[in-house]
Amino acid sequence: MPNKKTLAIYTAGGCGGCGQSLLLSPNFASLLDRVDLLFWASSASDLTDEEISTYDDRGIDLLIYAGTVRGNESIATANLLRAKAKRVVAYGACAHLGGLCGLANVYPGAQLRALPSADGQFVQPLSSVIDVDYILPGCPPPQEMVTRMVEELFISDVLPKEGTVFASDKAVCAQCDRKHVHKPLTSIRRFHAEPPDPEICLIDQGYICLGPVTRGGCGAVCLKSNRPCTGCAGPVAGVRDQGGAILHALASLVSFPGTDTGRKEHQVLDSIPDVIGTTYKYSAASSILKRRVSDGK
Repeated sequence: MPNKKTLAIYTAGGCGGCGQSLLLSPNFASLLDRVDLLFWASSASDLTDEEISTYDDRGIDLLIYAGTVRGNESIATANLLRAKAKRVVAYGACAHLGGLCGLANVYPGAQLRALPSADGQFVQPLSSVIDVDYILPGCPPPQEMVTRMVEELFISDVLPKEGTVFASDKAVCAQCDRKHVHKPLTSIRRFHAEPPDPEICLIDQGYICLGPVTRGGCGAVCLKSNRPCTGCAGPVAGVRDQGGAILHALASLVSFPGTDTGRKEHQVLDSIPDVIGTTYKYSAASSILKRRVSDGK
């Protein structure tokens, strides 16, 4: 095929799920027929900065970047790759939001101040260190979204506009068939202790589900498996802070009749286990918190 686009794939650390999601895509083979794959590096040991420097500036039509950005070396590599690529896709939750690895940003204050170079030590979303043209969210990105990315970037004659997120602008709830019963939230239930009713909205049952504040397009596969959404696709369009948004929603649902309601409401919200790990599971590094400084023990 003449005038093939050049493609490069770089994984900066993580679990490897993003690479598998791309390999398992039904149209991955057709993608390879349409591009010249310059490299697929799974770590700095596969491709050094010196080797990256040999590529022409803006000589890569599209770079898919997956994995975490943490430390000054990975920041430097990300900037070098950006200089070589015309367009960059932040692929997967780690590149998009910081991902699960972003929970490493939760330091007690004394440890935080003892770090030799605080900024370099923190996990960051890729967009905080370089310009990102497109985002493919998810942990790992689901096949529906991978297919959309391949079709729009490699098969369509017209590229999507910069800033496109290959997911829905609507929340995961839009793809969920569960029924609302509109019950006040009087306690937080744990999934491992009490299996939920598969027909009723999980939040209405007292489970923490991030479906209302998370981008859809995944087919709501977790909810259809009777498990809460944990937010891997990041905040829905219009939501700045994913964890803050779900906490606000939960607080608005807590209700007790009679007196002493304030204390009871606080007891419910205080019972949420590991607030940051639950409500900012993937987005801690890209939230308005970014990192936590606490002098608590």
